[in-house]
This record gives sequence, C-alpha cells and structure tokens, in this order.
Amino acid sequence: MPGFEDQARAVAKAIEKFSKKSGKQFTPVDIKIPVFGKRSSGEPFLQFDKQHVGGHDCIIIGSGPGTWEMLGMLNLLLRYTAGRRARRIALSLGYFPLCRSDKDEGELEFSLPQYYIEQMVQSANTTRKHLDRIITVDMHAPQMVMAGPTGLITELSLVRLVLMRAITDILANNERFCILCPDASAYKRIKRILKAIALELGIKLSVAMGNKERESSEDVSLDDLVGDTEQLKGATALSVDDEMATAKTNLLSATRVKEAFGARKVYSVVTHGIFCDPATDRLSAPGCAIDRVYATDTIPVSMRPHLQPLVDTGRLVILEWAKELGISLYHHHWDLSIRNIR
Repeated sequence: MPGFEDQARAVAKAIEKFSKKSGKQFTPVDIKIPVFGKRSSGEPFLQFDKQHVGGHDCIIIGSGPGTWEMLGMLNLLLRYTAGRRARRIALSLGYFPLCRSDKDEGELEFSLPQYYIEQMVQSANTTRKHLDRIITVDMHAPQMVMAGPTGLITELSLVRLVLMRAITDILANNERFCILCPDASAYKRIKRILKAIALELGIKLSVAMGNKERESSEDVSLDDLVGDTEQLKGATALSVDDEMATAKTNLLSATRVKEAFGARKVYSVVTHGIFCDPATDRLSAPGCAIDRVYATDTIPVSMRPHLQPLVDTGRLVILEWAKELGISLYHHHWDLSIRNIR
C-alpha cells in the first residue's frame, strides 16, 4: 500500500534473513509497488500488472486507521491481486482499520469492523482466488479476532517488544519504575508478558491498575488506582495501553498519576501510535505530563513527517516491527503455526 514501501523492503529482508538462519528452505521475496491515481474526473485508477503476482503467495502490507481513501484503495488492490491470479492472498494490517469503531455508539452508529471484513473478503473473492489470512496486531477489541470466516484473522502482540525497550532504557539509568495498566482487563491481557519479562530480566515488577470508564470512543476517564500504588511515588510510571490517538486520555491519566500518586515521570507505552492531529501539539507542549512515548511503526512515521520533531527530541521512540512481521509471514508461507512463534 502507498507509504509502506520502506516497510515492505525491511520485511522482505527479514524473511530472507530468517529463512537462511533457520536452516530451512531459502525463501526469496519479490516486491511489487502498485500505482494508484485519479483521473481528471476524480475517479480512482490502479495500475497493477501480473509480474510477481500470478502463481505467487502475495502479501499486501498496509495499516489503518481506516480513512475513506485507504479503505477504497485496499479493496481495489485486493480485487486486482485476485484478478491477476495470485496463488494465495494475505493481508498485513498492523493497525486494524476501523478498530476504534468496534462497538455501537448509541443509537446513531453501528460497529463497523465486521462490515469491512466482509468487504475485504468479497473484494478478494473471485471464482478462482480468495483472501487467505489477515495478520494484525494488538486489536482494540480482543473479540475481533473471531470476526469473518473461521481462522481468517491472526492477531500478533507487540506489547513485549515495546515494553522491554522501555524497561531496559529505565534500568540503564538506574531508575525505579512501576507498570500502570488502565484497567483490570488490560492487566489480564499482558499478565503473561509481564511474567516473562520479569523472569528474563530477573527482577520483580510492581504493577498498579486503574478503573477506566469509557462513555464512548472519545470520552474516557481513569478513576482511582489499586495495586502497588505506593511504588509510584518518586518513580517512573510505565503506562501500558494498546494505542494513543488524540493523547487526551493519556495526558489526563499522566497528570493524575503525578499529582495524586507522586510519580516523577510518566512514559506511555503503546503498540499503535495513531497520533491524530491534536496529539502532536499536546505532546510538544511545554510541561506535557507525558515525558516519553514508546510505540511501534504499525503506522509508519515516514508517512507523517510532522512527528519527526518528537522523534528528534526523544519524546517519541519508534520501534520497527519488520522482523516480527517477516517471521510471521515466513510461517504463513510454509503453513507453519504462527501462534507458537517464540
């Protein structure tokens, strides 16, 4: 997909490197760049021939959020890939499109992900080919992995990747820290990961959790904290969540943790850095309650140059997930289990 060319090249290298290292069959990877455009009338077009497509396993690399343009281009590309007689079609969608619309919003808005999954499946389905798999990361709603045909969606987790980087940075500075989860369900999702990190580093992790109240996708509050709250005083709080959009909720939580519990710093650790327009100004503001954000490039920063100043100042740390994706795609290609990758 447009904007993911560099990520595709990095993933291709990761697949070939892993196939050599594993001692199994070497797996060469071709890269094809589709050309999207608009005619003078405003109608879209796609130029996409058969080279590297016909008879091949084809993986389309893209991501949300699900803008009108992104959704339309992806559906068109799926149809072309099927029409050019790909052997199998898989999608890598780091951040799942329309993921924030995973629940009905009152009486006016329906939940949309299931609808779009049906669209993607239909776009790729011809009398010959079909959409074989969607690989995505840390979905906003865990139950979404069951959407669509059985076995269509494979969910990976990058929480350990990001959290381990944040922890090792803190330990390198001999700082004390405490893990902060927004609610009990979030803690449950990463409990096993925290245990594995503690075992690997040979340390005991302090954990506090809140009671996050969600009125809608835009109205969220963090109520009182429970757990190892006494460990927050004078420490760095590592606030772990799946995504950061406008940063409004993250900032409110960071301010409360500092003012009510005495945290010295707050680092936000998220998988998906969506960073809607207000987020950049909020994170750049003097006295910002969030001292640093760790995120992956499921939505590449190269597509959003306005984030570069945050990266340059160290306020934003971006981790690549090309290696993890490459290994997963290698397993997909050879029909090996992705869920059992360690």
